Formats: sequence, C-alpha cells, structure tokens
Amino acid sequence: MKAHHLLLVGLCLAFASQAPSQAQTQPAPAKPAAKPAATKPATTATTAPVTPAAKPGDGKTLTLGPGKNPGGPILTRDELRVCLKEEERLRARLAELEAGRSPLDREKEALSAEQAALRTDRAPLEDLKKKADEVSGRIRDYGVRVEAWNKAVADFNATPRANAAVAERQRSEFNRQREELAKLQAELEAEKVRHAAESEAMVQTYNQRVATLDARVVDWNQRNNVANDANKALEGERQAWLASCGERRYREEDEQAVRAGK
Repeated sequence: MKAHHLLLVGLCLAFASQAPSQAQTQPAPAKPAAKPAATKPATTATTAPVTPAAKPGDGKTLTLGPGKNPGGPILTRDELRVCLKEEERLRARLAELEAGRSPLDREKEALSAEQAALRTDRAPLEDLKKKADEVSGRIRDYGVRVEAWNKAVADFNATPRANAAVAERQRSEFNRQREELAKLQAELEAEKVRHAAESEAMVQTYNQRVATLDARVVDWNQRNNVANDANKALEGERQAWLASCGERRYREEDEQAVRAGK
C-alpha cells in the first residue's frame, strides 16, 4: 500500500488564552516625599522622583499566543475583535480536521489487516503451484514412456521374427503396455483438467481480492493526501495568525469588552 503513506502528524495550534505569566502592568504612581519639617533645615534633604500617573485606558496587557517575543503596537479593540474571531475559526477548523483524521486512521488499520490476510491466504496458491509442477512432471514422464514404447514397437515391426511364438508373446506385451499407457493418459488428463479448474477458481478469487484492496488503497491515499494538504494549509494560517495577532499585546479591558459584545 502506497501509504504506505501513511500517518498524518497531528497539528496542534499553540494558542494560549490569557497567560498571566505574560501579563505586564504599569507601575503605580509613587507618593511624593514628605515635606521637611519647618524646625529642621532642608539643605541636605532630597525628594524622591515622582513616577507619572498611568494614562487613562492603560492597564494590564496580555497576548493571545505564547507571548515569547511580543512586539508591534498594542492591538486596538477592533483588531482584537478580528483576532479573536479568527482564533475561533482556526480552532473550529482544527477540530474538524482532527475529527476526520480518526476515520482515516481506523481505515488504514483495516487495510493493513487485509494486506496481512492476503499474504497468509497466498500460501494455498503456492501449494497449487507445487501440485501443478508435480502433474507436469508426471506428464513428462508419460511422454518419455510413450516415446520409448513407440520406438520398441517400430523396431519390433522392422525386425523379422523366426519364432512365431516368441513374436506373439512380444506383441501381446506391447498391447498390454499400450493399454496401460492409455489408462495412464486418461488419468493424467482428468487430473490436469481438475487441477486447472481448481487453480483457476482460487486464483481468480484471490486476484479479485487484490484488485479490490488496491482500489481501496488508492482511494485512501487520495483522501489522506487531501487531509494532509488541509493540515498544511491550516498550519500556514496559524503561523499568519501568530504573526498578526498571537505575538501582539492587547489590553485586558478590551478583551472583556469584546467578549461582552461591545
């Protein structure tokens, strides 16, 4: 089976929903240092730097993908909405392809089992061949005996016999041998016909099984190739999604809004 093509590598999308380990937060504003007391000189006092307050809308950011190398501008809410919808489509497509993979794998196992059965069932055909070779050998031996008998009869007929009684005994022996050869010929012909009919039926049945299995294997390989191509295409779409969506940050509040239908 050309399949021997065979096993499709399972495709796993590396989507990661809200990964806290990748979350980034803006630093909280620092409190201003206390003013120096009026009773103490402030000549050596210093004031801690004040961190600017976070801009409105800034907050916890996440990534849709692994987030190992996040880059690019933060996704807008509309961009995030498109990315989430595409993620959902990719997941649904993956589930569909995985569902179609199981029947193909089960069918492959059935085809392999049938191939094994055919190899086992070929043994009787090999026995038929041995029997056919045996019958052919017996027919050849019969031909040698007939040739020798014909030569002996020709020599007998070509040689004058002075003793009539001896000649008659030889003639009787030739006749006996001729009858024996005729009987053997009939037996060999009957066995040859019987063996040919048996062999033809078995070989025809076996060849039909082989042809049917070959057609099933060809059909399986075609459908398996289609499934493989679909998985490759989906992997390409997944990689494109990771580049445009998975490795870019988005605001958690935008995700909450999108999932709330806003």
